[in-house]
Amino acid sequence: MSTSVMFDQSQSVSKRRAVDNQDFMAVILVGYGENLYPFNQGTNVVSKALLPIGNVPIINSVIDWIFAAGLRDVLIIVPPSFYNSVAEHVTEHYSMATHSKARIDIKRTSEGEKDDDEESSEINNKAGGRDGTARILRRFKNWIRTDFVLLPCDLSPPTSLSLTSILDKHRSSPDSVLTSVFYEPTESVKDSEEKVLVALDKTTDELLLIQPLDNLQNDDLDLRMALISSHPTLSLTTRLSDAHIYVLRRTVLDLLSTRRTKDLDSMREQVIPWLIKGGWQKGLGRRWAPILNPPKKDPFAAALARSTTTNPSSSPYSTLSPGSSPTSDHTPLPPTTPASSGSHFGSQDGSMLNSMIIDPEEDVKASTRRDVVGWKCKVIITAPIPTAEPSQPQKGAGGGRGQKAKPTVEAEPDYLIRANTLAGYWELNRRFLKLLGMNGMNGTSKMIMPKQNLSSVEDATGSTPAISPQSQISPDSLIGEGTRVAERASIKKCIIGRHCNIGKGAKLTGCVLWDFVTIEENARIENTIICSNSRIGEKSQIKDCEFGTGFESKPGAILKGEKLVAGQEA
Repeated sequence: MSTSVMFDQSQSVSKRRAVDNQDFMAVILVGYGENLYPFNQGTNVVSKALLPIGNVPIINSVIDWIFAAGLRDVLIIVPPSFYNSVAEHVTEHYSMATHSKARIDIKRTSEGEKDDDEESSEINNKAGGRDGTARILRRFKNWIRTDFVLLPCDLSPPTSLSLTSILDKHRSSPDSVLTSVFYEPTESVKDSEEKVLVALDKTTDELLLIQPLDNLQNDDLDLRMALISSHPTLSLTTRLSDAHIYVLRRTVLDLLSTRRTKDLDSMREQVIPWLIKGGWQKGLGRRWAPILNPPKKDPFAAALARSTTTNPSSSPYSTLSPGSSPTSDHTPLPPTTPASSGSHFGSQDGSMLNSMIIDPEEDVKASTRRDVVGWKCKVIITAPIPTAEPSQPQKGAGGGRGQKAKPTVEAEPDYLIRANTLAGYWELNRRFLKLLGMNGMNGTSKMIMPKQNLSSVEDATGSTPAISPQSQISPDSLIGEGTRVAERASIKKCIIGRHCNIGKGAKLTGCVLWDFVTIEENARIENTIICSNSRIGEKSQIKDCEFGTGFESKPGAILKGEKLVAGQEA
């Protein structure tokens, strides 16, 4: 039986949530990193959540972002193969001692409620055990008891975008079932991002359409007149990317629970687009409104229902069904439709699209009905802004001929970046090194690295220093604890992990080394990522490469522009 990582284990989840009223829960989905070859292949593959950025796993930036917004309930759903490593890291860095109010549940994707049919298990087996995100959320709906924000594990948000501002945007729109974040990607990662067509209304901040460009046939786009007439200020753009940050109303899970498991797949590709469409298509809105947006109780309804002079059955506030709680925010949800109902995401053959086609006449009729309770899907767009103004040479006192002016530091645009592609991972580490260089130039530190590596650290014999005085390490480099750098080694603009060994005369420029990497003598390496437990042979010449975990190159190897995993040694 699996175990959960819970900091406050003295009380059950339901009891804890009854004590403090947090209106949002954070849910982090950890994927397999399909676009991160060669990091995702070979032996001892590292989870995408633990990809190091400046020697710190990327998931730390997500969890810290959550806690900075005042959220304390976090559910992390992890593939079984990565459960142990992720759970060990989270419990070590987010313990009761450091985060006393945090409540973090870590679950395997295979946990939660059992699937409701055998066919879904067959689909899961065909997919190699990789469930879609919608199916996973349906399975864990009983763990999520409030509105929630769904987050990827590989996100590095800009300083200009707080999770608090996103949640406040959702709170300020009572009719929103979804608030999503889109961003302008930096040039270095733009080509690796999924190309999507986005329709939005800038006047109302409504998200109206997400369409992958690959799905457009003959470059033709069909827009319904109902959409254009209801949003005359609609605008289309292809310059935005989906951050996969979704603030969702809890009733979305109620909707998922009415669907068969086999009819559910991806939140991003399946559920989110149809939530958006239901926001403006009246027929679809009428069909889903009783579940997604049930009628809210009037604040005086409970008092009137208890009045001795008012007949509850004749009260205008008859939306309160018998037995409903006067303290609840919504009336009880209607009974879920059976599996054969026409309101499925997917039809009997699993096709979602056919079951969601709305007859135009029904759409017109629905638009005239007064009992339609609609909802909206809101959007937040984050664009890069400079983090600081460039520093200017000092004038006046102290700025005469005899004194050199400080060099101008170029401001770094503040982008939202995800480490879900090689380009994104490269950019995050490049940005980290840029900040390191700016700090060094400002005189805050000659070399930014753990203090234990700034002095002569001796090994078990008590004689060999960790970093040779004859080595050269630039101020914009980071050296992890326990790493040894031999004499005449040169390290420039590099991030070196823990317990690495850099041999005599080795030269590294613009590289990222994970933990336990060995670089033998006189190797020349440039613009290369080397994953953990790898070895580069002596006198090797390597440029513009990425090597997976456990990779080894033979002495004297010459490699350029390669992506290799263990077993593909050259």
